[in-house]
Amino acid sequence: MKNCAFTLIELLVVVLIIGILAAIALPQYQKAVERARMTEAAIVLRSIADANRRYHLATNQWAKATELDLLDIDVPGTQDATWGDGRMKTKDFVYSPCGNDKEGIQIARANRLNGIENGPNSWGYSYYLWLDQNNTLHCATTAEASSVEEKLCANIEANGSL
Repeated sequence: MKNCAFTLIELLVVVLIIGILAAIALPQYQKAVERARMTEAAIVLRSIADANRRYHLATNQWAKATELDLLDIDVPGTQDATWGDGRMKTKDFVYSPCGNDKEGIQIARANRLNGIENGPNSWGYSYYLWLDQNNTLHCATTAEASSVEEKLCANIEANGSL
């Protein structure tokens, strides 16, 4: 009769191999998930930007950050007083027709929530995406961004798209 038991060394080798595979796979998984979130935000941003352009053609002015309700679209999410009325908050992002103008004219903006909105010295978001008048996608990170988010934002800034 043969003994079908594993030795301790064989089990340790299997655990080591699984650990190495997990260490390689986890960052790639996180990158894929964050890229999917950015893609979803970019789609919503393009809808907001198109609606803001229509609003601009009709009124000769851009909708302000808290005037999402003036646009002729329904943005997913709920209004949240934390971010100001007229902005829509989902689980991952806060959407608005525009942001501040230090980077130029933003006609649609999405702030990526980081889950520590009320923390000390917290921005409340780790990066933000925006579309300019030329429909170019931009991304900027805050001090709270992860290395994955920083790399994805750097790629967007280099290419103008995801």
